[in-house]
Amino acid sequence: MDEERLKTARAIALRALARSACSQAQIERRLAKHGCPDDIIAQVIEELKARGWLDDARFAQDWVADRADRKRYGRRRLVEELKARGLTQDLLETTLPPLDPEAELQRARAAVARRWPPGSLAHLEGEALLAEKRRCAAFLARRGFDNTIIKKVLEELTSK
Repeated sequence: MDEERLKTARAIALRALARSACSQAQIERRLAKHGCPDDIIAQVIEELKARGWLDDARFAQDWVADRADRKRYGRRRLVEELKARGLTQDLLETTLPPLDPEAELQRARAAVARRWPPGSLAHLEGEALLAEKRRCAAFLARRGFDNTIIKKVLEELTSK
């Protein structure tokens, strides 16, 4: 019976990994959701790690590289998404590259470029300018950029 449960748990984990990269915590949650006992979950996790199919450090690096470039998210949002996927703060601190302010600023510029091209707010005044700056700042904050980056982008958008 245990061999059958192990085989089923292995199949569930491999199907999940075949669809997309997963963290260890995501695989553990998926197996627990399917009613797998803790000892079977631990055994499957160890097998996946031994084969190199489950590596949280590599998962975090790949996730950041993909989401930072494709989705143009800031570091804060990336860290929060990784925490939601079960990665620990210690692992994130050791695997994530140090914050590069210039790269972060470039991603913020790229994130707003379609809706707010450089200098696009220069012609606005008063309440209209404040409202548009608020919208832009909220957009960047939701994407995980910090206040210093947001201020720099807003200055660029309002300069002529």
